[in-house]
Amino acid sequence: MASLALLLLLAAEGVYLSVRFDSQYLAAHPVFAARALGLAPHVLRLVIAILATAVLLSRGRAMQSIVAFAAAAPHSLRPAFVCVHTIALLSFVGASERVFDAQFTASDRAAAWTAAWLASGVVTVLSWALAITPLSRWTSAITQGRALLQKSVGIGVGVWSAGLLTQHLWSSLALYTFNVVEWMLGLIYPAVVTVPSKFIIGTPDFRVTVSRQCSGLEGIGLILAFLSIYLWLFRKDLRFPAALALLPLGAVAVWSLNAVRITGLIIIGSSGWPDVALGGFHSQAGWLAFNGVGLGVAAVTLHSGWFAATVTHRQSDAAAVCGDLTPAYLTPFMAMLAAGMVTGGMSSTFEWLYPFRLLAVMAVLWFFRRSYGALSWKLSLPAATIGIFMGGIWIAFAAPEVNDKSFWPVALASIPLPLAAAWLFARLLGFLVLVPIVEELAFRGFLARRIIDSDFDKVPLGTFTWSSFLVSAAVFGAMHGRLWIVGTLAGMLFAVAHYRRGSLGDAVQAHATANGVIALYVLRTGQWSIWS
Repeated sequence: MASLALLLLLAAEGVYLSVRFDSQYLAAHPVFAARALGLAPHVLRLVIAILATAVLLSRGRAMQSIVAFAAAAPHSLRPAFVCVHTIALLSFVGASERVFDAQFTASDRAAAWTAAWLASGVVTVLSWALAITPLSRWTSAITQGRALLQKSVGIGVGVWSAGLLTQHLWSSLALYTFNVVEWMLGLIYPAVVTVPSKFIIGTPDFRVTVSRQCSGLEGIGLILAFLSIYLWLFRKDLRFPAALALLPLGAVAVWSLNAVRITGLIIIGSSGWPDVALGGFHSQAGWLAFNGVGLGVAAVTLHSGWFAATVTHRQSDAAAVCGDLTPAYLTPFMAMLAAGMVTGGMSSTFEWLYPFRLLAVMAVLWFFRRSYGALSWKLSLPAATIGIFMGGIWIAFAAPEVNDKSFWPVALASIPLPLAAAWLFARLLGFLVLVPIVEELAFRGFLARRIIDSDFDKVPLGTFTWSSFLVSAAVFGAMHGRLWIVGTLAGMLFAVAHYRRGSLGDAVQAHATANGVIALYVLRTGQWSIWS
């Protein structure tokens, strides 16, 4: 369903913003409003703790509740609110670029920028919620889940507070964390730089200080509080005293993951991405690990004969969402956008993690593979001809300029040839195969038919109306930024290929052929900047 795709997009936006921005520079800001933003990571951690508690208290019914809520929502997105969300998100990112910059000073009108940051953030979240379903539905859902929400808030605040209290005992454990990180780095790097008296560790290219937040005690305090509450709430479902072993196991697991997190941070910084390492990754990755351990322990123990009094088996919820074809057409596109935000946010100047974007898209396409069996994928010479023509037009209109893609050759030349070839192969695979499939499913397969009828699956593929033809092409063109005119023309031509035989496969072929022409031109001339 479209609403589930929006949930995926929101999660990706949250991960991107957490990794991309860090509030550490605001702690000593002269303006109180700006200093208050330094609490943003704590607010996010509190929200995560509350959500994790709600999932735990729901006894596995969280996914069913989400699916039921999405099923009761409208079968399509609300376009006006989607547009507002996109604009608000871009504004929020722009404001974050300003207020979270190390050079942000009182002379930069800190109070005004802080207010803009808060306002754009609120509008981003509200518009996302209203894009799924009307306000009345949200109000009803909150009313029905009030008891669970109240318990989750109370327990979540307690767990979050326990993590803060344990930070005061950090120094003794930090030394052990320091030694484990030094050992792991020694397995990878021939030279490891350490200053034990100041808890400084790293490589000749990048070093960090193991502060109290990095010692692992906060995570241990959190997991012990979380698991203690879990053991009490589910005491009738667990076997005692065996279940008490979960406390030390959880503490060891979360502390070990914290050491892995610090090691990974140093590896990222030493690999040429210090901005990524020092961004939100260093503060939020630990919280994600904590919730992974907590929810993982809860999920495994309730289905394990070692700890559970009675082992239960739950049917997968995947079947619940496979009957509606909306997610089959839209989720691959949403997954591509979401994964792109995450891999882009974790990159500095070059998206080395692009192959992971492909894996995310391929996983979604594989999940919905049975929904695409009725589509026609026969080869079409006219469709390929349209693609060649469109590729030539794109090359003619896309004037060479200096942009992020202009630096690809330099970046690829800095790594061993096999790795560079593997990355370029992945990029070509995405550009020539996956992007055409995903975008045509979303724009010609879903949007063009959804404009004709809210129950889009009843509209035969290839059905033409002027409104669906023009609107879907215009939205497709808007995705291409400054080249929106030629992008709109591309949307029209791919639609023509689709209308000719009523085959979505023809639109995919035209799109893939156009991308192939562009790729050949780029590889032949070195004009990487025109790569779309």
